Amino acid sequence: MSRKSMARNAARVTASRQHMLDRYKRHLQAAASKIAAGDHIGAENDYQHAEHFFRCAAEEKGTHRL
Repeated sequence: MSRKSMARNAARVTASRQHMLDRYKRHLQAAASKIAAGDHIGAENDYQHAEHFFRCAAEEKGTHRL
């Protein structure tokens, strides 16, 4: 694999990981809003989604090293 190809791949992984972390933060914010509104079941759903995106981002970081 050439250096250019490796650099492109690394940039894609970084962008993908950042997207997952953004989704993680968005779900945490939604959960906080639902807790404030008294919707504990909806908040739990958002917490579960947040955890999913956090794990995906962690996996991206761990599996794509140059």
